[in-house]
Amino acid sequence: MVIWISGPYGVGKSTLAEYMQGKMKDALIFDAEEVGNAVRDNYPDHPYGFIFEDYELWGDFCYKLIKDIHENFHKNVIVPMTLLRQNSYRIIENLRKDGIDTHLVVLEADHKTVHDRILDRGEKEGCWCMENIDLSREGTAALPGIHVATDDKTVAELYEWVCTQIGIKIESL
Repeated sequence: MVIWISGPYGVGKSTLAEYMQGKMKDALIFDAEEVGNAVRDNYPDHPYGFIFEDYELWGDFCYKLIKDIHENFHKNVIVPMTLLRQNSYRIIENLRKDGIDTHLVVLEADHKTVHDRILDRGEKEGCWCMENIDLSREGTAALPGIHVATDDKTVAELYEWVCTQIGIKIESL
C-alpha cells in the first residue's frame, strides 16, 4: 500500500506519517523532498524554480522509487509531501495503474493553524514555508483525494480517520 499525505506546508504531514509508521507493519517513510533536492540542485541555476513538481524528473523518479520499494521490498510506503500541481497526480495514477493500492490523503487547516504550526516547528516569520501558506493551501485544496480538516484533531484522531477512510482495520496494522 502507498499512502501519499499532501497538504499545506506545516499542516502536519510528517507528524501523521511518523505516527502511521509506528503503527503499521512493514511501513517506511519515503522522503520525496530528498528526491526533489537531488533533481533540482543538479540543474544549473534552478531553471524551473524551487517547487519540485515543476521538474518532470522529480515525478518520474518518485514514481519509480516508490514502485520499486513497494514491489521489491514489500513495504507499505508513506509519502508526506505537498502536491500543488494537478499534473503531479500522475504519480498516484501510475501507481494505481500498476496495481498498487494507493491513496492520496489531503490534510487541510486554516491559515492561522498552519502559520502557528510552522512557528511551533522552529521556523521563523518570513521563511519560505510561511511565505507560501496561501499557495500551498489553494494548490492542495484542488487535489482529488480524501480531504480532512486537521485544525482541532490530534494525530491519533487523524490516524484513525485515515484508516477508516481508506478501509483498513487498525487492528490489522
